Amino acid sequence: MRKTTVLLFLAAVMFLGGALGLAALGLDVELKAGGGMAMGTTDDADKSGEVRWALDAGVALDLFVLETSRVALGVSAGAGYANLHYYGVWENYPSPPGPPPSTTTQTSDSEYNYLLFPVELVGRIDLGKERALTVRGGGFAGYFLSGTTVLTYDPEVPLFFVNGEYTLDDSNTEQWMYGLSFYAGLDLISKGRLSIVPSLQFDIGLTDASVDLAYPPASKDTFWALTANVGIRYSLLQ
Repeated sequence: MRKTTVLLFLAAVMFLGGALGLAALGLDVELKAGGGMAMGTTDDADKSGEVRWALDAGVALDLFVLETSRVALGVSAGAGYANLHYYGVWENYPSPPGPPPSTTTQTSDSEYNYLLFPVELVGRIDLGKERALTVRGGGFAGYFLSGTTVLTYDPEVPLFFVNGEYTLDDSNTEQWMYGLSFYAGLDLISKGRLSIVPSLQFDIGLTDASVDLAYPPASKDTFWALTANVGIRYSLLQ
């Protein structure tokens, strides 16, 4: 895991460094943290869920290579951490062959920890009076770190489905997920090169986050999160 993380970080640094050497008109660094809500999507009609909460933190490097009097465009890369909580109900969960009941209802309350690596296009619009709007859009890769889930069955199936807390690992959760990320932040308070930036971020997974097994039947389960953040942005180049 450490080797993969280091390689991704070095690739992002080399990408930005190469572009910086070609044509750097501006380079901003932003540190941010915040929280919001998370939920999942699925293609299984027997599954449903409810909104739970999410926390995130990260750093982004915005490199601007095109600029007009009010608009600057460029590329962005970074790294972050996400703590995601999901609640799901699985009706008609199939029980193993044997004594009745043939199905049960599974309720799950789960927590996932991810490292996120976004690569995006970035735009910055000068609004005047030392304020600017920064927007980003692109993709991300998420590396699964750890997690737990509390499972409740109604009814329980002795020896097979027992209520309790279970560990999430690479046997039941895909190590990598990929998706789209969208961000909008406003420089609210600025002084020199430093700005305080409230922002909104929306991340939506596109790939199946759960490992498909022969039993129970496979489904495609993805995550999304909407978070409000507060960041500190510093302009290295102006």
